[in-house]
Amino acid sequence: MKRVFAFSVVLALIFAVLGAHGSAAQTVPVDIWVDIKNGGTAVIITEVNSPLPDRSSMTLADGQSEAFHIDFSEAGTYSYTIRIEPDDREITFDDTVYRVNVFVTEESGRLYTSIVIYNQKTGGKYSPQGYDEPCTVTFVNDFTPDETTAPTQSGESETTSETVTATNRDSGSAKGDSNDDAKNASKESDVKSRPQTGDDSRLDFFLLLAIIASAGLFMLSVFYYRSVVKEIQKG
Repeated sequence: MKRVFAFSVVLALIFAVLGAHGSAAQTVPVDIWVDIKNGGTAVIITEVNSPLPDRSSMTLADGQSEAFHIDFSEAGTYSYTIRIEPDDREITFDDTVYRVNVFVTEESGRLYTSIVIYNQKTGGKYSPQGYDEPCTVTFVNDFTPDETTAPTQSGESETTSETVTATNRDSGSAKGDSNDDAKNASKESDVKSRPQTGDDSRLDFFLLLAIIASAGLFMLSVFYYRSVVKEIQKG
């Protein structure tokens, strides 16, 4: 009798452990896939009482796709918000915000999920159907045109540069011509200031008159001095 009781207790413990293990192991996974055109960082915000995903953010390159993985172990309604986290690139980041509602139900000891995705920017929503259609949210980041590299503006810049260069050349040429004219005018002025060959006799004549006038003034000064001296002596 004691052996039967002990055996029953052992079986009860075994079934209890197996039942607890089976209940703990009963989970249903959900993957929320993310696509980002031109790459970027997506963040997921977990609502209160919702299971945490395997990570809170992901950074994807253009053309790369990855998923936030979440395991659900109890029936209930769970909500998540997914959006783009802007970085320091000069692009226009998609400001769409997705709200993902996961509905977990239990039937005959098994868990089942259904998902509804709300686009809070447009107000639209859709539900992936079965395992053939993955749960996916898509963002589109657009590159902002760089005005300094636009073809038309670049062409205008080159044209302006060529115009300025041509103007500088013309200005330099004009300056060179102006300098040449100034040099020529200076040379002509020097030539004009020099006495011409036919004017040498006239120059000698004026020089002779100046010598005679100077001698006359000297003689007058002497006579005046002598007359003043005589007047003093008489007085």
